[in-house]
Amino acid sequence: MGSELSVYVRRTKILLFIVVLICMIVFIWKTDFQSIKHTLANIGFKFFYLLIITYLAYFFGTWSWHVTLKKNRSKISILQLFSIRQVGETVGQYNPTSIIGGDLLKAQMLGRYHIDQLSAIESVATARITAVLSQILIFLIACIYLLYNNSSLINSRYGYVFCGLFILLIFLKVYFFIWISKKKNQSNRPQELTKPNVLQTLIQKSKGLLFNISQTYQNDPKSFWYSYLLAAIHWLIGSLEFYLILIFLGFNVSVIQGVLLDMSVIVFKSFAAFIPGQLGIEELGNKIMLALIGIHSATAWITVSILRRARQIIWIGIGFILYFFIKKDVQHATFKA
Repeated sequence: MGSELSVYVRRTKILLFIVVLICMIVFIWKTDFQSIKHTLANIGFKFFYLLIITYLAYFFGTWSWHVTLKKNRSKISILQLFSIRQVGETVGQYNPTSIIGGDLLKAQMLGRYHIDQLSAIESVATARITAVLSQILIFLIACIYLLYNNSSLINSRYGYVFCGLFILLIFLKVYFFIWISKKKNQSNRPQELTKPNVLQTLIQKSKGLLFNISQTYQNDPKSFWYSYLLAAIHWLIGSLEFYLILIFLGFNVSVIQGVLLDMSVIVFKSFAAFIPGQLGIEELGNKIMLALIGIHSATAWITVSILRRARQIIWIGIGFILYFFIKKDVQHATFKA
């Protein structure tokens, strides 16, 4: 039975690798490298500022995750965790299961550093939750700014959708914090079902994960809020990419507008997370949000989209390189042990 299971796991890994590789090939094939080359030539060395910004954002995102490891933090450095995060995020972006596949891979790779599976899964889930909650907070603040400075938007057809989404997100955020703050007995832990189907298993696992996150919050709220703060910094730094691109193109925009653009485009991409690389969706989000702050230039929209895709292509390559460094690092650590 054990050998059959190991064969199944190995085949699943191979299948996942093939799916991710195919999705990446399609993504790269659909990328217009001539346009990227021309745009980068115009931007010049300023493009490296964008890479530095994204690196800093990813670093704070990693730090936010590192905090949730608690006592296991001593087993893995932030730089080692950075490599795992980058590989996991790359896989998450370019496979149909989206962040689920990427986060499961992260938890699995943590096992190579002698971190037990339950702790690994809890840390990944908690880090994802703090990232989502902090993202919602920043998005809401950006929405308030937009509505305050553009009151006519409320009466437009986009305004009603915007306000509806705004109210829904506030409700969900408040409800979630109330829920995780309530004390729960172990008797409330979701019980394993006998002979569950795939959907029931998924629901049960999700409930169990949320229960564990609630327990993590109540047992160590300081680490939760620390992770939350670092995740918020991660989003704020990452949103500077949009701001800098528009500044490079000569547009007079504020940092808060850059935050609004980035957060809103991420929301667009979230609705199409099942599409590998969100091909076309990100470009549509860029176009709509630029128009919303009064930038209707087709050149600006195309340049923004090309530069952001160029950055993604580079980080795909870095993700592949880091994966082999992880394997080498783990083999070295095992040999020493």
